[in-house]
Amino acid sequence: MRLEIRGVKLNVILSIKRRSEYMASNRIVNVGIIGLGGMANEYLRNISRIDSIKVSAICDVNQKLLNIIGEQEEVSQDKRFKNIEEIIASPEVDAIISVVPNNLHAKVLELCILYQKPIMAEKPFTLNFEEAENLNLLYQKKPIPCMIGFIHRYTPSFQYAKKLLEANKIGKIRHTDVRYHQSFGTPLFNVPYLWRFNKTITGTGALGDLGAHMIDSARFFIGEFRSISALMKTFVDKRRDPITGEERHVDVDDFTSFQAILENDVVGNFVTTRNAIGSSNQHEVTLYGDYGTLHVSINRPNEIDIFVRNKSDGNPVLTTEKVPEIYNKTILNDFAELILNKKSQNIPNFYDGYKNQKVIDRIIYSAEKGHFVKVD
Repeated sequence: MRLEIRGVKLNVILSIKRRSEYMASNRIVNVGIIGLGGMANEYLRNISRIDSIKVSAICDVNQKLLNIIGEQEEVSQDKRFKNIEEIIASPEVDAIISVVPNNLHAKVLELCILYQKPIMAEKPFTLNFEEAENLNLLYQKKPIPCMIGFIHRYTPSFQYAKKLLEANKIGKIRHTDVRYHQSFGTPLFNVPYLWRFNKTITGTGALGDLGAHMIDSARFFIGEFRSISALMKTFVDKRRDPITGEERHVDVDDFTSFQAILENDVVGNFVTTRNAIGSSNQHEVTLYGDYGTLHVSINRPNEIDIFVRNKSDGNPVLTTEKVPEIYNKTILNDFAELILNKKSQNIPNFYDGYKNQKVIDRIIYSAEKGHFVKVD
């Protein structure tokens, strides 16, 4: 590829030079990426900005994707795998990033435990809680560096809010509102039948896809779930198969709401849906304390709304603060730190994934039975 040394293209050259210099003087993590679909592109973009990580191997059943990504990332032919176990077993792969459909999450994690290979795994943790229980037994015997892709806790405003809560900025938390809305599932957009609408592949719909982030946000800010009362619905129960043209039955939720009691008797109200026109990707958390309120949104990652007493007259006042730069970090930076330097403060780890899946299981059970259930 021909590069002209002008404008932004100069930055590309400097970035390549900087990475080369870093590789010459520092150890880097050679990662293998399993699954080259949509989310993999996000990981690839982020990896290109991090000096300490390099894509050394890729894996997918789609040969065309293997060739395209392989050429793009300059991965040699012998490091383009179609078999999951082979890429995990490869001695030239230091760690795995798994971006596979939900029904393969447990398999990839199990193989990584078997081969003692560090992993960054996408959420939800597993297809169901039975798989999570089995993994937990294996992991307790042979633990590995493991992170789960709860990326939204890395939003700068979420990180800053965590510190403000630790500093008792709003006093004792009494209740929280958490929501995650998307719009792609509405009839307006006529989305065809995808694997995300198939229970055998995805386990749940909006709950596992978006609700897993809501659960992690609540656990990140507040603590463990104690009890839950849930409602699950499927508004659009038929979608057209893009291959056969026939209508297929949708057997997963596209709307889930639940109320919960968390640690220290904090009350939580949670709603997630794929049917909210105007909400392309809207995850927001509001935390209500005795002396104030905090509000954060992934759509305003560098701002936080704080409602606390005015120093001059003592009356509550709403202010919007810019988040300090020190709270701007990425999950992949922490993944590299975990592997290279064994640092693991506040990361979404294996047990965060396991406990998240337990809450998902109890939400499903509560919705089926129609009453409050205890999490443990």
